[in-house]
Amino acid sequence: MSTQKVASIVRQVLALAAIVMGALTAALASIKLPPAVSAILVAGGAIVVAVEHYVSDPSTGSTPPPSA
Repeated sequence: MSTQKVASIVRQVLALAAIVMGALTAALASIKLPPAVSAILVAGGAIVVAVEHYVSDPSTGSTPPPSA
């Protein structure tokens, strides 16, 4: 697995963790974050997941690396 693929997976996992954390802080009173911070966590995580999905999709115009 290439370094780029590993970095992509790590970014996606962190983005999903941000979405979950944002949702939990909005839903649970025991975890105290301002509502704006919760919204930013959810929105930011969703944006990162969307960008990663777009970049990894071969139909979006990204050319495959040349085969050696």
